[in-house]
Amino acid sequence: MTQHWWKDFHDRDDRWQGLALHAAASPSAATTLEMRSGHHGRMALYLQDEPLFWATTLLDHSGVWLVFNADHKHQHNLLPPITSQDIEHLCRKAPHDREREWCRYFARRLTDTGHPLLPGQRCLLRPMLPAKPTAAHANSPLQAITDWRFQSPDSRGNLAFNWRLYGEDFPDLRQPEYVTFVDWWFGGDQLLPRYAIEPDSGRLKWWRKKCREGTLPPILVWHVAGLASFVILDGHYRLQAAIEEQIAPQFVVLSELSERVIAPTAAHEAKITQALEAQLRKNPHGKIDGINQTLIDLYDTRYHYVSTHSRAVLGNGDAWARQVSTYLRHHQADALLEKILARLE
Repeated sequence: MTQHWWKDFHDRDDRWQGLALHAAASPSAATTLEMRSGHHGRMALYLQDEPLFWATTLLDHSGVWLVFNADHKHQHNLLPPITSQDIEHLCRKAPHDREREWCRYFARRLTDTGHPLLPGQRCLLRPMLPAKPTAAHANSPLQAITDWRFQSPDSRGNLAFNWRLYGEDFPDLRQPEYVTFVDWWFGGDQLLPRYAIEPDSGRLKWWRKKCREGTLPPILVWHVAGLASFVILDGHYRLQAAIEEQIAPQFVVLSELSERVIAPTAAHEAKITQALEAQLRKNPHGKIDGINQTLIDLYDTRYHYVSTHSRAVLGNGDAWARQVSTYLRHHQADALLEKILARLE
């Protein structure tokens, strides 16, 4: 068991945004999820010392190629399965508390497993919920999957991240593509599976039943900054159940959480305060809310942002190129190999 603790994460207006999770470094670091990066913009997401994904950025940094490793030996059941008792327990909570409780549930599973998945970093578990349908679909009982849109809660303050996901970017979980291109200029934030589901599985039928009952647990995804995408950590069958029932699911996004202080210069502070003083002298009975907000923005110097740490790999990237080439040729999926190695779209 790793040492860990968490606390609720609130925005400037004291609205709940998620769960800040602090996980200590594990002595068995080989079992954690780890990004490794090296020469020529080549990266790989490792689990138990084997790549889950290979990736490389384009030469002009306008996107990234992703290669999915369907042969990974340990990609199933990263977390203990959710039981009916778990669902019943959480469904007794008030509706507005369930998002918090699911974040706590996944925090326990991520840290209490015998093979800890989290690196020794500060993380954030934050809900990403279905957005209200547009006016054109407001009265429709069913919304097309391609029209689904998900977003994190509205927030105030210096939070330099706001999750978005679109149904049109969902993968085919029955036959995931070996190669995916993520365009950073148009879209991005793909949803990446770790394995193919079995369409006739009894597990899928059970989750479809829960989906119809309105008790489907959220899908846990990890936002990896280097991949500019969400990797499904838990919930492949729950997502497929939602797709087949055409009922939009909920997500919980895991990400690393960083913080820095960006303080204004003394000259900038003086300029703002002098302008506010002049405004008050000119209009002493004006509304004070705007002035207060300007002062809060001026002196609230803590900025929260997300990143994904990676371990640098020495060498010129030849080992990465050999792995990717061997894998794609083995699966007769090497049509895009030259572009991947050349880092071209």
